Amino acid sequence: MRNMQIIPRLSDSVSFLYIEKAVIHRKQNTIEAVDENGRIPIPVASLSVLMLGPGTSLSHAAVNILAKNGCLVAWVGENISRFYAQGMGETYKAYKLMQQAQLVCDAEKRKKVVVAMYRMRFDQELEENLTLPQIRGHEGVRMRNAYAYWSRQTGVNWEGRQYNFRKWGATQSTVLYQQPMQS
Repeated sequence: MRNMQIIPRLSDSVSFLYIEKAVIHRKQNTIEAVDENGRIPIPVASLSVLMLGPGTSLSHAAVNILAKNGCLVAWVGENISRFYAQGMGETYKAYKLMQQAQLVCDAEKRKKVVVAMYRMRFDQELEENLTLPQIRGHEGVRMRNAYAYWSRQTGVNWEGRQYNFRKWGATQSTVLYQQPMQS
């Protein structure tokens, strides 16, 4: 039975690259193909599938780099006419996603995560009896204070934001641009 918790991650990748009659080896933290015409660097970090045609040799170190970058390797016939084998590509078990879902769905665990993240970001302890909206309020006060501070530092006049919760697109920031203060 197929494991339905395996999630492909292929965003922002070059779809595929076909190479034949070359030697592929590791070059620092990437790979390169060497053939009779010279050396060709391969952008393995943004490559989804590397197809190896006849006459291609692949070093162990190159396979290691390909695997670490989540690139599937396929051994194919001349001009991609046949498919012989493949190595695992950019798919991983979704245990981290499942764990995150459990933390979000359990109110008690979710609050512990929020408090731990607040402590980590701001190096400040929160009172135990605060609710999530109250914690968000603390963050809002921090942001208003940060905007006010940087307004004073840069000379850009900032007077807050006007929210209409029913019309998010109509939200306006009241910012009057001035020349920065000369130091």
